[in-house]
Amino acid sequence: MNKFAYFILLLLAVSAGCTQESGAGKNGSDGTKNKGMQAQNDTSLAAKRILMIAELKKMQQAFIAKDVNQIEKYFDFPLADSTMSMFDVNEDFDQVRKANGGMISRTLFIKNFNDIYDYFQMGGINDLFKAVNIAELKDKTRLENESHVEDEGCYSFYVVQIDGDTVSLQYGTNSDPKYREAHPDQEEVCGESAQQWTFKLEGGRLRFIKEITAG
Repeated sequence: MNKFAYFILLLLAVSAGCTQESGAGKNGSDGTKNKGMQAQNDTSLAAKRILMIAELKKMQQAFIAKDVNQIEKYFDFPLADSTMSMFDVNEDFDQVRKANGGMISRTLFIKNFNDIYDYFQMGGINDLFKAVNIAELKDKTRLENESHVEDEGCYSFYVVQIDGDTVSLQYGTNSDPKYREAHPDQEEVCGESAQQWTFKLEGGRLRFIKEITAG
């Protein structure tokens, strides 16, 4: 092999080595960038979860106090009755609601809050907050609990479920399997029911999305 050919081969070898090193450096840079973006996303999600927990704790205090002035802040008015399983609350409320095309104003909501509270069994929201530890949502997306009373046909259940920016509060009653087993002669042992309230974290606070009633 002459010196010129040897020199060309040497240049090619050096060039290939530099290309590999460059590629490795680029891959390393991309990997570091991806890790940095993942860390930012994790931090953002953690911050959002902390904010959601704080908002739920505020909601808890509002329902403990049954403070309509705080509770109404979770709703955007006018509120469409299609977002709630609403039928007959009281005569005056229903007349005004229907006259307004199914829209509920803030004034109408506040004026009739006690009847709305009873109609939707909102006391169940207060019971739910007592049944679960909201702080545990920092590491979980679902909390649930059941309350069974000996020799009663119904038991109460409570669920808090987080899905992205939304949180659902579920509560209701179901037939107690032990009671049903002990009373096979009874066709129905419990008037089963369930309610779900869905809220979304928007602008740093929880906003009502929809209520669903079953049973």
